[in-house]
Amino acid sequence: MTVDEVENRARAVLHMALGVDERYLTPQARLVDQLYADSMELLEMVMGLNEAFGIEIRAEDVAAIDTVADVYAAVRRLLGARVEHGV
Repeated sequence: MTVDEVENRARAVLHMALGVDERYLTPQARLVDQLYADSMELLEMVMGLNEAFGIEIRAEDVAAIDTVADVYAAVRRLLGARVEHGV
């Protein structure tokens, strides 16, 4: 799976979990402060990401996530070697 594929799949999960139009899911968008995600939506996001990627995002991982870019970075980190850095 390439970095672009990871980000596209994660963006789709964010769109569904947060109910936010994808045009607002820019890397710098802050989940709570700008996209107004509440605790239930964040829980849906984590569960959706875990299912979509076969990973386990833990509480300490969630605490470090503030922006959409942080979501992408957390998923890539948890996927580790399974992410290809395509040209």
